[in-house]
Amino acid sequence: MSVLRAFGLSCPCIARECKEDRDPAAVEEDGIVTPGRNGCYLANFKGDFPAIPSTQPLLVAPVGGAVDSFAQRNKELGKYLYNDVKVCAKCGRPCAWTQKACQGCGTSLADVPISQTENVMMGFIFGVERTTKLPLVISLRRQTENTMVFDDLLAMSSCHFNALLTSHYCQDWRWLLRDPKTAKGILRELEHEAWQATLTFLQDEKWRKFVYREGVTEDMVRANIICGFNSPPSQFQLHLQWIVLPLMPFHHQKLLDGTHAQKGRWFPLEYVHQVLDLLAEAGETFDVHAQTSTDTIVQHFNGRGVNYDEIWARCYERYCASYALSNWNSSDFNNVVLNGKAHEIQEVLPGGRVRLGAAVELDTVSTQAQDKLKLQNYGRRFGSNGTPGGTYYKHHKATKIGEGGIKIWPGLERS
Repeated sequence: MSVLRAFGLSCPCIARECKEDRDPAAVEEDGIVTPGRNGCYLANFKGDFPAIPSTQPLLVAPVGGAVDSFAQRNKELGKYLYNDVKVCAKCGRPCAWTQKACQGCGTSLADVPISQTENVMMGFIFGVERTTKLPLVISLRRQTENTMVFDDLLAMSSCHFNALLTSHYCQDWRWLLRDPKTAKGILRELEHEAWQATLTFLQDEKWRKFVYREGVTEDMVRANIICGFNSPPSQFQLHLQWIVLPLMPFHHQKLLDGTHAQKGRWFPLEYVHQVLDLLAEAGETFDVHAQTSTDTIVQHFNGRGVNYDEIWARCYERYCASYALSNWNSSDFNNVVLNGKAHEIQEVLPGGRVRLGAAVELDTVSTQAQDKLKLQNYGRRFGSNGTPGGTYYKHHKATKIGEGGIKIWPGLERS
């Protein structure tokens, strides 16, 4: 049963591929609005958030200095330690070089040049102390010899993980098609570890009641996770995005706007599984190269019965409907934003509705950033100075290529 049917609700998302449309049901008579409908979201959080601290052991960095200096000292490894990105001029977020707008704040990236950044994920794998700008402490939730699961610094929900492959350098999901049988085992392990980390959140009664309305079951949560891959990613190392729904209010609006889970860039885990299953069952591989586009892959497998558009649409509709899971309390917020304009909340009404108060001048971008800090679990074991804390990977790889170090996925060897 879908989330919407379970709670007797209608989908808040309409005209999914048109950013300009707004759901007319978001605004009723007498200034009454329904946050979570397209164009309307809660903002300026003032409530008490039941954070879940990491319990992983605190370790010191095995490798001192920055990724950049580490790359200079290790020329062979240095070939794998950088990303091509566009860095948002407004909020500083590194975005995939193909992005048209920043996923963090929505600012256009049209005039931003492509640049290189240090590969944070590879820094994690080798236990490098920092980048040239930031420490590389990890808000770690689980770790094995082959994987680690950690809170995403750019959290979109209060339970947003990355499940990172640590045994091989594999730039992104496309390369998995070169060895589908091995890839299937890797994805099973990443998925398993991410779900086990999720269960530790669900076992916390205060967090669960804060996030989910009464009646939401563990099975419903499991069926409503945004899991998959961005292509190209902003970090060139295979990591499964694992975003446990519901999204934070602002990010739910960005989902409805089409900024998140973009068609053609977002590849749901369901799609990747089906492609790998097809290849494995046929005893085949797909010859991926650096210039192999996802369009080429999509067209090839559309012709073999794995239809990307259908799978993406089905997943996207499920993501958009996920607000029905949420237990966001309007009393925990100072404002509601309607079509980009902030208002006071005059009255909280039954059924998740609010009555609009006076319009107010509010920097919605900086407010969203503050709300993220309040509602995220990243770094929730603060250091002595009050900054987000973290640790280093206890299974960090030796600084070499091959056994004991990092293995290179087929096709990615660099001379």
